Amino acid sequence: MRLLIRLLCLAVVIGTLGGCGFKDIDKRFFVVGTGIDWSGNKDKPYRITLQLAIPSPKVESGASKTQYEIIDAPSIAEGIRMLKSYVDKELDFGHCKMFLIGHTLADKDIRPVIDWMSRRRDIQSVANLAVGEPDAETVLKVRATSELYPGNALYLTFGSDGTESSYTYVETLSGLNRRLAEKGLDPALAFIRNDNRTSYIVNQIALMDKQKIKMMLSPTETQLFNQLSKHFTKASMHGMFKGTPIVIAINSLQSSFRIKQEQDETIIVMRIRMKVVFEEAPSGVYNASWEAFENELSRDYEKVSMALLEKIRRAGIDPFGFGLRYRAMHNGQGSWEQWQELYPQARFQVHAHVKVEGTGLIK
Repeated sequence: MRLLIRLLCLAVVIGTLGGCGFKDIDKRFFVVGTGIDWSGNKDKPYRITLQLAIPSPKVESGASKTQYEIIDAPSIAEGIRMLKSYVDKELDFGHCKMFLIGHTLADKDIRPVIDWMSRRRDIQSVANLAVGEPDAETVLKVRATSELYPGNALYLTFGSDGTESSYTYVETLSGLNRRLAEKGLDPALAFIRNDNRTSYIVNQIALMDKQKIKMMLSPTETQLFNQLSKHFTKASMHGMFKGTPIVIAINSLQSSFRIKQEQDETIIVMRIRMKVVFEEAPSGVYNASWEAFENELSRDYEKVSMALLEKIRRAGIDPFGFGLRYRAMHNGQGSWEQWQELYPQARFQVHAHVKVEGTGLIK
């Protein structure tokens, strides 16, 4: 009798349990790219573009198959729910490594986009983010002829497995969340555009405050920013020596900064040490004294670095984290307010030391 009662109780408990909701892989649509744009409609301001991967037996250049689903919605979360009625499989963001924010939306407010991404459990914190020009939809629809499988080309552009460019700035969801939340450290995102339908151009950075784009860096400034912020140190540098253009390859670069107070003046001192080799140089460099080249290159690097730092400061943003360092040095109530008063008048000092290791020639 006791055994029968136990079995009945067990049957009742099992009957109240729900299923795990697991769906097989053939019943899922894997989202490999997501774009969010400003639609221009106040009632439905968000245009959401999903790049869905379609499995294919062929793994060769240009053989990837992709399905695009686009919708305008009053909110991002609601748009994703409505897009589920457009497809016959469950949408899965677990493999989505690329999220694009349209340029127009990035000029307005990126916070709703990041808030939605942070709250979804199936979006990885290591997913890459960037700004799309003219919009995210256009960039996602670029069909790279070299693409092996859906989303592969854009992912390799930002991943270490593919190209490594000194013009590419890589930012993840976790890193952007930190920059949005931390006082004294402002966000930056790569800027993607395409001049045709078969390739991407990623050679600019959009610098932001806690809400929207404040300024765009040119390709030359982008490379310099990546060097100073230590996002990418192996790069090239152009210079002049006695009227002759020279190009050097930077093999290693170390940069650091400190903030000091002298009387009533705040000075941000940045020190840069780099080891370089010549890629293009006038004839006779091998047998000449390299000290003159080193001094000239050091002065040129200090000059362009000062110009970039002052340009960023005038825009009222701080992507290098000077304010964060000041808060760490002056722990206490009111330190952030003090820095907001000091930063607009702060003076920069840049000390660069260039060491030439070779000319690229063997004699």
